[in-house]
Amino acid sequence: MSARQGPARRGLGQRARRTIQRRQATAVVVVLALIGAIGLLSAALRGGNEPEPSTSAPIEAPGRSTILLLSVTGGKQAMLAAVGAGGGREAAALILPPGITVVAPGQAEATTEQVQALPGPSMRIAASNALGAWADHYAVSDLSHLGALIDRTAPITVNLPEAVTIAGRVLGPGETPMSGSDVVGYLTPKAADADLRWQRVLEGFLRDGAPVQPGDLTEADDPAGVGSVLEQARGATVTVLPSHVVTGTVAIPDQPAWDGLVVQTFGTTKPIPAQVQNGNGLTGMGESVAERIVPLGFRVVLSGNADNFDHATTSVVANGGEHSTEAQAVLHALGVGAVSVSPVTSGVADITIVVGKDFTG
Repeated sequence: MSARQGPARRGLGQRARRTIQRRQATAVVVVLALIGAIGLLSAALRGGNEPEPSTSAPIEAPGRSTILLLSVTGGKQAMLAAVGAGGGREAAALILPPGITVVAPGQAEATTEQVQALPGPSMRIAASNALGAWADHYAVSDLSHLGALIDRTAPITVNLPEAVTIAGRVLGPGETPMSGSDVVGYLTPKAADADLRWQRVLEGFLRDGAPVQPGDLTEADDPAGVGSVLEQARGATVTVLPSHVVTGTVAIPDQPAWDGLVVQTFGTTKPIPAQVQNGNGLTGMGESVAERIVPLGFRVVLSGNADNFDHATTSVVANGGEHSTEAQAVLHALGVGAVSVSPVTSGVADITIVVGKDFTG
């Protein structure tokens, strides 16, 4: 190889390498551009660019309210209310109308006056069953204690739709300051609008009334818990649950509007209907079963005796295979018995419970 040929060949080799490098660089650029174009096309097919990841906390749906069953005795008609607060929901209260007939497990059918007359724990079970949602707390007071509670601080303002005469004094109409004795006089007599009177007073009390102390109650499961719910319920709206008259004289809950309002107000679920039959002859079986299953979202729609009292084992029947999961939940709550599935659905209850001698409450 001559002296001229060596450098010439080295020059050709360097030019070749540069050419290869330029081609490789060009290829990389083309590939990157192609990847970018594919990305843009994919985003366009999805309807736009990918949204930026959110750095804010997700918005949580409201949960279930804590429910207080409030009973005020001493009037001619029932004064029952479910007061709900917490769970990220607006505070609200629902009035259980006086004079309506409901299913009280272990008591058969009962009016709300008869429900209110039960001992506190039994009242809680019966009223929760009627409401279609378990009351986390219950509290009982009477008109004399309520009047003293109102007078402890200042009058409450009650919106009276028309003038009323109490102890010789004309009050209303409109936003009217009422003392404790005014409220007692307003709520005591039997009246066609007793439910609305109780609604107006409760709304005024939840807005203006003094904090409730244990001495203001005649019975409660947890006075501190009761007071906490009432404090959280300040300014709550109060609504009367709907009812209607059947057979000309008997008032009952107006379904499905009743359950729909409870679910909407407190964030509960629609109750699962269950039938309870006493098959062991012991007293109080319907109430004992209800105490176990109503907190789980069930409602006892029929309560009575079985064909006999010789059932050894408690039977939990799912009326239709689609209710087998609910039947297992009942079995777990009772702690005894056996589950079976009936292929025949019931127009009355999804679950039938026949209480046997293995369940004593």
